[in-house]
Amino acid sequence: QFTSRGWMIRVCRCYDVETKLTNEQGYKPLPVFMVICTKFKKMENSKSVLELCTTIDSPATRLANTDKIIESVIEAQQVAIVCAGLQKSGSAGREILLEVGKGDDEEAKYSINIVDRQKVIESKSVVSSYAAFIIPQGRETEWAFGTPEGRQFLAGEAAVDRLAVITLNRGHKFNSLEEVKAELSPIISDFSPVTNKKKIAFLSVGNDVGVRKEVYVGKSEISGPYIVEETATDGATVRRLYFLSAKNIIQSEAKIRKVRTRRGNERVFVDTSSLSCSHHAFMCVGACSALESNQEGQLLVIGLGGGSLCSYMKKCFQKSTITAVELDPDMLFVATEYFGLVEDKQMIVYIKDGVDFIKESRASGVKYDVVMFDVDNKNITTGLSCPPQAFIEQDILTKVKGLLNPTGVFVLNLVCRDKNIRRDISNCVEKTFDTVGSVKLEDDLNEIIYCWPAKVDIKTILANASDKFKNIIHHKKLEEIEAIQLSRVMELLQLGNNQNNVPVCL
Repeated sequence: QFTSRGWMIRVCRCYDVETKLTNEQGYKPLPVFMVICTKFKKMENSKSVLELCTTIDSPATRLANTDKIIESVIEAQQVAIVCAGLQKSGSAGREILLEVGKGDDEEAKYSINIVDRQKVIESKSVVSSYAAFIIPQGRETEWAFGTPEGRQFLAGEAAVDRLAVITLNRGHKFNSLEEVKAELSPIISDFSPVTNKKKIAFLSVGNDVGVRKEVYVGKSEISGPYIVEETATDGATVRRLYFLSAKNIIQSEAKIRKVRTRRGNERVFVDTSSLSCSHHAFMCVGACSALESNQEGQLLVIGLGGGSLCSYMKKCFQKSTITAVELDPDMLFVATEYFGLVEDKQMIVYIKDGVDFIKESRASGVKYDVVMFDVDNKNITTGLSCPPQAFIEQDILTKVKGLLNPTGVFVLNLVCRDKNIRRDISNCVEKTFDTVGSVKLEDDLNEIIYCWPAKVDIKTILANASDKFKNIIHHKKLEEIEAIQLSRVMELLQLGNNQNNVPVCL
């Protein structure tokens, strides 16, 4: 009624009243709001001014319609209900994820994971100590921040029973850590257990909110909306490709270098002589088990993405031909424009369905020394993120085996959260290939599976491949990779083909 008359309406949250009620009742009440209506003379074509103020000492946010105000109030009520439960008891071993700060935006400004330490839950102890951790922009995909196991580790490092892990979502501006603290303090305090009498500490890495620079935004008919961003991590600038359907999973990553020209201008280029993704290094070890660096070999890579793996292997095997197959034409554009991929006689890209390409290649009799699957699953509802189910059917794996030379290798990048699906894939692979081994990366979701069409001594062949890869890095003057050491490969190696999957260490 008031909006139709052109009145100004401001809705403010009354934290002082809530604090008073908390002290009186001993538990957190539902949020209290004050609605202030200011009468204006009705003018032709005039619209109501709608404002919402949900933080202390911050200016009100102007909104487009009353629906946004209602959404914000309901969000605050839902958060308060969760907070009341957490203040009285623990989370029963489940992480609680809250999206807060939507305002007029579709994407929430903050994502907050409430993590109770597993040892406190298992011992049935009282949750007492509490802190908050702000993840700098661009680092939310790291193991310690982006996985439940990592966040448990983080809570242990912070030495608290409960940790609120805060993600700064893309699409919003963050000026400083102090500003983030000030905005979130009222919300974060709501999750504090009643037994915690200390001031809540805000922790982070470094002294700023991090950098997330938007380089390119696109929308693919196949992959949906995607974004290319640059961020700073471990003293280096990296460029990353994300599909917004899985916004915290890095699809491709490459380091960015800056050099000065003779005229003093700054030139930015993609460094294809380095690997940012550790699982790609383990895939290269697999390639080295079948190829020499100076050999005129044939490599087939299903799944291009940003092309980082293909560009790197092009430097490793300079006389070999790399054939990449990619379903999404947008990815070829991204790879060449933003990740330094160069198409030539050594680097050939086909825009085609990978399954169809495998079938056609097998029918034509073509052979490869190395076949790699590094393709994401567009169906995010399953526990299988990489590759799609169609690529690991028995018929396709048999055709892949038929594509390999007698001394060739098939390398599969597997990302699977479902144990039953993982077991079925393992059984299917071991049924198809004569020798199978895998490396599960400790701080990553990726598992690299190596498959040979004949019986081989897997420990010897991977030991030689690891040494060969290190020599290639040295002689080609590529960036050193700490993760690829013989001891690490052998430590993580698991054997298939009914060898009891026992970790083997040299």
